[in-house]
Amino acid sequence: MDTFHHFLVPTDFSENAAHALRLAVRLARNQHASLTLLHVGSLPQAATFDFPAFGVPLPEAMVDLQRELMKERGHALDRLAHEEIPTDVKWDQRLREGYAPDEILDELKAGAYDLLVMGTHGHTGLKRALLGSVTERVLRQSPVPVLVTR
Repeated sequence: MDTFHHFLVPTDFSENAAHALRLAVRLARNQHASLTLLHVGSLPQAATFDFPAFGVPLPEAMVDLQRELMKERGHALDRLAHEEIPTDVKWDQRLREGYAPDEILDELKAGAYDLLVMGTHGHTGLKRALLGSVTERVLRQSPVPVLVTR
């Protein structure tokens, strides 16, 4: 098995993502690798009207909402990391805003990662066909090996 040095671990704060993080921690310890914990957030659907596309500046209330949501997500990411990652594992974190598959792939391309570890909800059938899957979309385009767990 190849030795990996830097893992990207996306999280949506679900139990599946927490399981993937726990697995990544065990692997990182065994290989003396570091982790980057990534959360991709987006504004609530009701707030995603594309103002700039219509030449209208984003309302200040939306800017404030976006800023507050990112701050809360950062705190949640800190809590998760401190609960799940032991002190002997080197880690950092990233927050991104946007469409999760695109942001995960952009982060993979921007960083020096050699393994992506992520969970899946295991959607099947019609639901999966209609909604798609973040994991499946990333898996198909990842420039690095992907370890998927549930």
